[in-house]
Amino acid sequence: MNKEKILNFIKKYKLQLIIFLVVFTALIIGLIISFSFKKVNIAKNDGITANTNAEVIKEETYEGLVLNNISLITENGYSTFTADVTNTNQTDSNIKDINIVLKDKKGNIVITLRGHIGENLKSNEKRTITAVTKGNLNNVYSKEIKAYENAA
Repeated sequence: MNKEKILNFIKKYKLQLIIFLVVFTALIIGLIISFSFKKVNIAKNDGITANTNAEVIKEETYEGLVLNNISLITENGYSTFTADVTNTNQTDSNIKDINIVLKDKKGNIVITLRGHIGENLKSNEKRTITAVTKGNLNNVYSKEIKAYENAA
């Protein structure tokens, strides 16, 4: 008698059971895919850090060139220094390169990066410079902008 009731139940609710199984299967597959994507995203974001020390990211002026919107980002074993450079002089600037001296908390030089400005920067013109180096620069505490001196 139990077998008969079960068969009658299945016959009566066949369409509803099929819909339930399809939705349930789709839900399980969706959860599996969702967990997979979250793991990938976490792994990608783990290696990115920004140096937010006030002395590193503060605006600087060198020979009438204002450096602002400064960032120092480390990702995948490389550090990237980026800054907007604006010529505030009344005349064109012929400074093609600058040294970006990065120091630790004690004032010791950690590294000197070359900031390549390129061709003459007209009065009030803005350009973005980028300098990349291998290594983590999260221990940098301050920066100093100096005249470019080729170390080679």
